[in-house]
Amino acid sequence: MFPAQRIEVLKRALREQKTVDIATLSNLLQVSDVTVRKYLDKLESEGFLVKFHGGAMLAEDPDQAGDAADGSLVSEDENEGVQIARLAKTMIDDGDSVFIGPGSTCFYIAREIAEYKNLTVVTNNVRVLELLAPHIKNLQFIGGEVAYNDGFLYTYGQKTNAHLEGMYVQKAFLSVHGVDMMAGLTTNDYELLDIYKKIDKIAKRVVILADHKKFNKVCLHQIAKIEYYDVYISNEKLDSVYKKYFFENNIKILTSYDL
Repeated sequence: MFPAQRIEVLKRALREQKTVDIATLSNLLQVSDVTVRKYLDKLESEGFLVKFHGGAMLAEDPDQAGDAADGSLVSEDENEGVQIARLAKTMIDDGDSVFIGPGSTCFYIAREIAEYKNLTVVTNNVRVLELLAPHIKNLQFIGGEVAYNDGFLYTYGQKTNAHLEGMYVQKAFLSVHGVDMMAGLTTNDYELLDIYKKIDKIAKRVVILADHKKFNKVCLHQIAKIEYYDVYISNEKLDSVYKKYFFENNIKILTSYDL
């Protein structure tokens, strides 16, 4: 099989499966892991896929991808989500038990930790399940009713809460739609309120994820006051007013550069 043929097989596999690990591709193409990585590098530069530790996932819209190799095909939102996810990874040790919630930023965290061998992961995020299933042995998917938001499916409801009953995790990562000094943490999804309450009871530490655009934004349903949680992760464009607020209220805030 010629290289061009292998790349077409690789593309077909990604179109069908959305997420594929390097070992599977190596076996499928009958080439070494090193060769697979070279093909992935080429296709990532073309915007066809996004690499993560140990594999790759299909880009959101590969048919519109050009041949630019300067990263311009990656949206600002994704870049900021990846920055936050990489900071979140620094809080996770291989061997931890973690909950990963709904949304794109939580999905990016899953991409970052896919290389870990001894994690226990609990999630209600369908794309996190799809991504981590080939990599994480101790993976628990929480069943329940299904909701769709921002391109992501997640579970919620009484069955979800019942499934979480009796579980315990060391760290939980949850994103929010809005952060405001007066309104606190807010979401547009009423279904998520029970998840926040339940996770708060079963996690030793809850980490809130919010890029700078979520600050000074108020959504429909309040989750909690800002001071309720003691760890936040945001990106480098976070308003200095909030940095000062976190510092004065003894709330830990991680950003993509040192405060």
